[in-house]
Amino acid sequence: MGVQILDSLCDDEHLDCNDLLSSITGQNCCFNSSRIDYYLEYEPHPSSTKNLRHLFQMIRKGSFAKYDYGWWGNLRRYGQLRPPSFDLSSIPESLPIWMGYGGLDALADVTDVERTIKELRSTPELLYIGGYGHIDFIMSVKAKEDVYVDLMRFLRAQQGMHSSY
Repeated sequence: MGVQILDSLCDDEHLDCNDLLSSITGQNCCFNSSRIDYYLEYEPHPSSTKNLRHLFQMIRKGSFAKYDYGWWGNLRRYGQLRPPSFDLSSIPESLPIWMGYGGLDALADVTDVERTIKELRSTPELLYIGGYGHIDFIMSVKAKEDVYVDLMRFLRAQQGMHSSY
């Protein structure tokens, strides 16, 4: 349902879909906007409106928490009025983590990434690209050399490693 909403908005000839995406994810340096129709055919993957509502709840509240069902729903589901935060400290220290983030990313900005890193028990391997926005890490015309080479090096280094996760 969420993808259908995005598709219907992008079908409006008076709306620039690239501007819509940038308003959510931040500016993207290297995204080929002339291919947006092709990209939207495959991304974002089908998602429910509940997933989109959850994302917007977290953005609006500045939290990284479970879905907010309202006070009564939260009491029934979680035993408390507010949804609990995700406990990142429960991720095993032995689990290798790679994180890529960009200086133009409005969806997962530098402050969010730094807060996430502090909550983890281990230190993830990081790739920071100051000129990249959220979508650039997947759909940049330069993603292969800027991102994928580093990510594949990290993944290959994990071969044969076993984690307790």
